[in-house]
Amino acid sequence: MAVVLRVLKTLRNHWKKTVFFSGVSVWGVTYIKGKYEEEGIRREFCERARKYGTRPLYEGQKLRRVTVFLNPVANQRDSRKLFEKNAEPILHLAGLEVSVVKTEFEGQAKLYMDVIEDTDAIVVAGGDGTLLEVVTGLLRRKDQDVAAQIPIGVLPVGKTNSFVRSLFEDHKSNVRWICNAAMSIVEGLTKPMDVMYIKGEGDKTAYAVTGLQWGTFRDAEIKKKKYWYFGPLKHKCTYLIKTMTDWPPVIKAKLTYTNPCDGCSKCYQHLPEQKPTRSWWQFFMPQRQVTPSPPTRDFSKVVNEECGVEYSRDVSATEVTVLTRLARKSKDCKGLEITLGSAEISKTDFIKEGWRRSTMEQPHSGDKNDDKFEFLQVGEFKLVPEVTEGEQSWFTIDSEQYEAMPIEVKLLKDKVKVFCQQ
Repeated sequence: MAVVLRVLKTLRNHWKKTVFFSGVSVWGVTYIKGKYEEEGIRREFCERARKYGTRPLYEGQKLRRVTVFLNPVANQRDSRKLFEKNAEPILHLAGLEVSVVKTEFEGQAKLYMDVIEDTDAIVVAGGDGTLLEVVTGLLRRKDQDVAAQIPIGVLPVGKTNSFVRSLFEDHKSNVRWICNAAMSIVEGLTKPMDVMYIKGEGDKTAYAVTGLQWGTFRDAEIKKKKYWYFGPLKHKCTYLIKTMTDWPPVIKAKLTYTNPCDGCSKCYQHLPEQKPTRSWWQFFMPQRQVTPSPPTRDFSKVVNEECGVEYSRDVSATEVTVLTRLARKSKDCKGLEITLGSAEISKTDFIKEGWRRSTMEQPHSGDKNDDKFEFLQVGEFKLVPEVTEGEQSWFTIDSEQYEAMPIEVKLLKDKVKVFCQQ
């Protein structure tokens, strides 16, 4: 008992050291526990992948070839370590033939898409910008329809992973998130994905998979990086400073759009039926019975007088946001949905909305129950921003910045295939 009292007395007399080393001990235990749990997650997924890798190959069957485009400077140069430690072992244990291409400059992945061939899948190990390059490069090819059939896998090892958050919701653990994405490539389950075709001035084109944002809230999110000295309060201070330096937060543009159409004789395109090709050795193997698909609707006989009719209006708003169905997590929208933020917004409401968005991981599309937002469903549209001479205005397309200019936007439904969870 005397020993216990002596220890307690010593701890009380040196309470500062006691508090400090207690905090260090708790942090150390938490750190070790987290590392142990991460190793358990890696081991779990490696065991699942090994079951695929030990399956026998049939005569003439080749290994699945996967080409990985790794952006080594993404996520403050942590992307390479995250890929090699979490995703790459899973791909190799599953018996995939993996080729890793490390990009060295911006736009290189886009250039590779012009010449890539002889691969069963493309894997993007980077952020939203790398994914934008890959999709844009694929869909700029002359054989666009053929290239779009190559499934795309996305590993969330970049700094901004907005698109992957729509595919894999379980991202509380970064390691499990990456392992889930890698395992979806092994399992091979895919889903179609919409793409936004964006055409600017001249021959400037881009293919976005998440969406487009323009306006004051976008500008504030970009500028918050400059206020790093506010530490964890930089998100809140950004919107306070915005109301003092740039008010009112109004953007103006000319919007021309058409109503969405499910398909009619005006927009119907007849595609010739393509017979599946078979290798010579497949003629010696038994054929699988294929269930006949139900007859498709004959759109050539559907009449829609509204299809292709253009409507114009002037836009005065705080922001313009256009997101794909996957980013919105909505299946009800027939075409593109444009969100317009009201130009009549008070400084208090602006700050409250900005603070609310600072806690959101997904791009904001507006609350349908909030009268400060207006929603338009369109088939395609043209947007001509009104920018004062000498001033600069910027779009954000899939987390990448582009100078604001007149653009034409179309929705390409189910254009590419991406790997997803079961």
